[in-house]
Amino acid sequence: MLKLPPSLPSLETILSDNPGWLEEAIDTKAASKLTGVPVQTLETWRSRGGGPSFVKLGSKTVRYPRRELLSWMRSKVCASTADAEKSRA
Repeated sequence: MLKLPPSLPSLETILSDNPGWLEEAIDTKAASKLTGVPVQTLETWRSRGGGPSFVKLGSKTVRYPRRELLSWMRSKVCASTADAEKSRA
């Protein structure tokens, strides 16, 4: 199991301090920080498909619901490199 550095709060702590945290929609820069995926890659995925779900608000405003980002990341968890190849298909 992946251990978080002690300086990072647990999800339970975050939610107890801010119950609506998971339901907030964040901009591309914040989504990049949360996922570790570069902003430019998120932008490319939005136009080509294959990335996390997002919300389009107007012609230039894009937001990513945190819950969707975490679910998308969870769907990418692999136990081996063979699993990683299957998840790309």
